[in-house]
Parts: sequence; C-alpha cells; structure tokens
Amino acid sequence: MNPTHEELREAIGAYVLGQLDDDLRVQLEAHLAGCDECRAEVAELAPLVPALRQVDPDRIVASDVAPPPALDDRIARALALQGSTPVGLVAAPVEGAAHPRFAARRRWVPAVAGALVGAAAATALVLALTSGQDAPAGPTVIAVPQVQAASGVQAVAGLVDHTWGVELKLEATGLPAGEAYDVMVIDDAGREYDAGAFLGVSGRKVVCSMNSSVLLADAARFEVVDPGGAVVISGPIPS
Repeated sequence: MNPTHEELREAIGAYVLGQLDDDLRVQLEAHLAGCDECRAEVAELAPLVPALRQVDPDRIVASDVAPPPALDDRIARALALQGSTPVGLVAAPVEGAAHPRFAARRRWVPAVAGALVGAAAATALVLALTSGQDAPAGPTVIAVPQVQAASGVQAVAGLVDHTWGVELKLEATGLPAGEAYDVMVIDDAGREYDAGAFLGVSGRKVVCSMNSSVLLADAARFEVVDPGGAVVISGPIPS
C-alpha cells in the first residue's frame, strides 16, 4: 500500500536527520517533487539539523537550569494541532489506522520536535555553563587531503576524532538547490555507516558537520551520494 500524504509528511523529521530506510526515502523524495507543502517543511527543518549535529555529547554537563514553565504543555498542544500523539500518551486505535510500517515512524514526530526545540536550548546551556571561564580549545580538525568531487562541484573536508565516532566537517559548492544528499562513512571492512543528510543550496556554500558511529581508527573513506545514487563527493580517511 502506497503511503498517504500525511504518512509521508510525518516521515519528514526522520528524513532531514538521515534516518529513513532507502525504500521510504525514495517514496518521500518522489512525493517532495510534487508537493510544495512538504518541500516547504523540509526547507524549514533542514537548517536546524547542523545545529543538532554540532551539540557534542562529551561537552554537555549536568545543570540545575530548568526548562521554561509549561513547555511540555505547549509542545503537546502544538503536536495535537498536527494530529500527532505527544510522548507519554497512547493514541486509541482507530479504524483504518496507518500501515504498521508507519506506526513506528510516528514516534519521530514528537522526537524531532523535541530535538529541534532542545538543540537551541542545549547550545545555550553549554554557552551559559562556560561563560566566565576560559573558553575550551576547539577540536583538532584533520584535513582530508584528496577530496574528489563530481564535475561542477568543489569540496573540502576535515575530520574530528571523538570517543563515540568520527565527525566529518564538509564545505561544498555547486550542489543543486533542494536536492537531498546522503553522507556515509565506510570502514576498513567495507561496512557503511550513516552520517546524516543535507540539502544543496543554490549559489551558496554548504557548510555542515556530519557524525557517524564508526571510530576514526576504523574508518576508510567517506561518500556523499545524490538522490540518484551517484557519488558526488568522496575522500579517503587518514587514520
């Protein structure tokens, strides 16, 4: 059964975070080609994804700073207007419920909403906790010396070694606006690790940080793949 407009719309949060399986991603991208409403939602959410990926779990520490009063209620009301069930509530079964494949996807709607709201708060929290102290040194970025790019595309890349995996810092120009690009890190055994996705921007440089769960010592190369499956940017990872 083909997914409905609403089912595909509910998958947009997972899509911009690079968490959809290939089959659903292809269906959503085909839907985006003809749906102005969903394309607008992707465009609205996509700029927030790099902020999420730049929140370093290793640098977030406990604090007694409380979220604004009634924040949970405001998020719940906003989700209710969109027909979604807030975290902690159980929706009663209804006749003609969505295909089971999409039942698990619905959890992404509140999760992404909370993550996008929380990203700014987490970033502000880290800044607040470090104010009045010496600013910590930035991470060491290891240059990727042999970045290859498709015709008309220019790109540079760097790597940051974390305890939880490798972070890829990418700058690129020449990528068509609105097209979604998947980023993967391949390890020494040829296994692929999802590092997220981003949208091309017309006439401007794309600057993003992508994270994968493979350690730098085990990573062999990275690839950026266009919607048609072609590799448009790639490079070996020195380890």
